[in-house]
Amino acid sequence: MTHILNLFRKSPFEPLFEHRLKVRECVDQVKPLFQAVFAGDREEQKRLSDCITAAEREADDLKVEIRRIIPKGIFLPVNREDLLRYLKIQDDLADAVEDITVLLLVKQLTVPPELSADIISFVETVLEVCYLADEATDRLRPLVNAGFKGEDVQVVMELVEKAEEAERCADKAGLALAQKLFTFEDRMKPTDVLLWFRIFDLVGNLADFAEKTGELLRNMLAR
Repeated sequence: MTHILNLFRKSPFEPLFEHRLKVRECVDQVKPLFQAVFAGDREEQKRLSDCITAAEREADDLKVEIRRIIPKGIFLPVNREDLLRYLKIQDDLADAVEDITVLLLVKQLTVPPELSADIISFVETVLEVCYLADEATDRLRPLVNAGFKGEDVQVVMELVEKAEEAERCADKAGLALAQKLFTFEDRMKPTDVLLWFRIFDLVGNLADFAEKTGELLRNMLAR
């Protein structure tokens, strides 16, 4: 708690940035996690899952502390409720990554080789949204120092627009992948088909949550 209080003394946004780094740790493991699954490397899959769980837990602890001690009376250059909503959506990203790891560990899932490359491609498309939104959040740092004025405002707005466009592409890719999955249902166990369908949904949620963080950033800057 002392650490978080020290961050708040620097800036009300510093704990948000620290929380973002923990969320990024989770997101960074998504592609390697799927690669381990397709390689049949259960040991590596378990190691990555443990890393994700640890980072998610740390992110969750930070979220709880930030919510508990964020000063209600302090002057903020943005709406306090917007800031807390941003924190929640950012934390939802880490939660969704952990949910994906759990489903991938439920059973040793099988997938036709023809589909694995499409799944990795879908994951990469989703991660592009996450990284654009993450970059937009990172740009918040110089904006705080500049009093939310200057060239970085436009840069953030452009990154948010790119994230929104990338999220639309991710939605299309997710739909196409789900449709392709069901063309293989005669070659797969019904439970595997259903689990993969749910996993695709959770991966798609990563793009949705990332895009929403961008939307909230834009709202905060527009006030």
